[in-house]
Amino acid sequence: MTRRNRARSSSLFLMELIIAIFFFSAASAVCIQFFVKSHLLSRDSNTLNHAVNECASTAELIDTSDGIEDCLNLLVRLYPNGAYPDVCFSSLEVKEADVQIYYDDAFAECIKKDSSYILSLHLTKENQLLCADIRVTSIRDSEAPSVIYEMNTRHHTARRTGYEEK
Repeated sequence: MTRRNRARSSSLFLMELIIAIFFFSAASAVCIQFFVKSHLLSRDSNTLNHAVNECASTAELIDTSDGIEDCLNLLVRLYPNGAYPDVCFSSLEVKEADVQIYYDDAFAECIKKDSSYILSLHLTKENQLLCADIRVTSIRDSEAPSVIYEMNTRHHTARRTGYEEK
């Protein structure tokens, strides 16, 4: 009879052990989901932060320029790997221009084939107003490109007299 009690107590202990293992495996699955979600949120917020900084830097360049030609010359000097319009170096007055600047995974400027992000800049000039539409797009995945951040800026280009310098 004592053997029968030992079998019952060992099967009860085995059931407790199985339930404990099941409980800890379910809890670890939930914790792993939390860690993955927090990692994805951190990565997305880091990407958004870089996109906002690049758009703000480009908007500051636009605010310091006197027109589209001056803005394009500044951009060519700071971002030599970008895609610029052919009218960039002509002496004609430009009324509209599109520029693309390419960035890698770490938001460092790169060439087009190594890019993961694109900053697209559409410049227009109406009278004394320089308008810019700036957009950062992700092309990391094989899916369709997604816009991370976009902003519009307008800058009044005042007429300068001879004694005023930039």
